Amino acid sequence: MPQPLRIGFFLDGFTLKKVNDYYRNVHRFHSSLDFRSLRLWVESQAIRYFEGGKYRELQMESHYYHPYRDPHVFARDREGVFRLEQTLMDAGYSVHFNNPAESGCVGPNMLLMEDALLFAMYRRLDAVVLLSTQGEYAPLPDRLRLLGVPTLVLGWEFIYPKAKYMVRWKTDSCLRRTCAHYVAMEKILDSNPNGDAPCGFFFQREHAFSKGRNPRPKVAVGRDPHAPRRLN
Repeated sequence: MPQPLRIGFFLDGFTLKKVNDYYRNVHRFHSSLDFRSLRLWVESQAIRYFEGGKYRELQMESHYYHPYRDPHVFARDREGVFRLEQTLMDAGYSVHFNNPAESGCVGPNMLLMEDALLFAMYRRLDAVVLLSTQGEYAPLPDRLRLLGVPTLVLGWEFIYPKAKYMVRWKTDSCLRRTCAHYVAMEKILDSNPNGDAPCGFFFQREHAFSKGRNPRPKVAVGRDPHAPRRLN
């Protein structure tokens, strides 16, 4: 019997925060990514790129690396972070908060790189899937390659206006160059030929997307903000 295909999925929360801001506030979908659907899609891609036609059973562990410090220790802005933590755990992710020794600035959680190398060695991973656009992780694919572990990177490139400037977000070129495989996620998520959101898969359903309409509800002026009413 063939050995199972062991995959480690490492998700950079700093990148996902920026990606969700874009899709929620700028892109026509106006919705955040759904963590459970993303994990299921990554499983299918891991089989596609790394299974090798051996019909092996897939064993994938998923890890989310938060850009913020642990709210269980640092009692600041806890409610939203706790809610996200529970959502991630319900979707099958282990949650890792940022190093409390850091300055407190929001940025990539570098514990991701350390853990990916440790898991590759001691849990004998066959491959790693990394969701990130950040150059801080550019050395990781080469270090994993020395262990015989290839890396699939999921990245983004998008541009949008903000105030008087154009914001451009793209995957670091060194990270793209050093990985074994790269997937441009902006093309995957925009692949529906009808121009509609792929409802029920990549995106959450709190705002049903309708072509030509901003799906976010309008609230009547003067009403209790806790009792919103949709205007047609």
